[in-house]
Amino acid sequence: MIKRGFLRGLFLVVLLATLVVLPSGVKASSDVERKAVYHCDFGNPKRMDAMLRNIYNLVNYYTTKGISYDVRVVSNSACVQFLLKDRKGTKFESKKIPPKLEKSIRERMQSLVDGYDVKFEQCDITLKRTNTPKSKLKPFVSIVNSGQVRVVELEDKGYAYIKVK
Repeated sequence: MIKRGFLRGLFLVVLLATLVVLPSGVKASSDVERKAVYHCDFGNPKRMDAMLRNIYNLVNYYTTKGISYDVRVVSNSACVQFLLKDRKGTKFESKKIPPKLEKSIRERMQSLVDGYDVKFEQCDITLKRTNTPKSKLKPFVSIVNSGQVRVVELEDKGYAYIKVK
């Protein structure tokens, strides 16, 4: 017959063997916030839709695994057209996007903002250069002075730089 003390000792050994002991101040990988900045400086709607799908896959994975994250999309140049409420009266008014693709971009973007707290940031230099009023931006878009400078700032803070080709 096995003694209770032995079983308790065995239980403690097994329990301790399953714990990962990290040096002081080091976090387990699941405790580290994952940070990514997607750089959008293109006007191709298929590429935009692909980028948004990639972002969804990333944040959905982190969400289902309980991993903390901060994902940003920094927009400059022709990408601004996707962040507008509508293109009427802008340089991008004549740009025709197939309705199904436009709907996909709009809905996926809103879903990323509402359901996953993805942040969209627009370059003010682009707004000025294209004479695009700030009032034309979707309500969830914040304005940064320079898209390029913002990307560098985020990389300096440990954000992974991602650009969908």
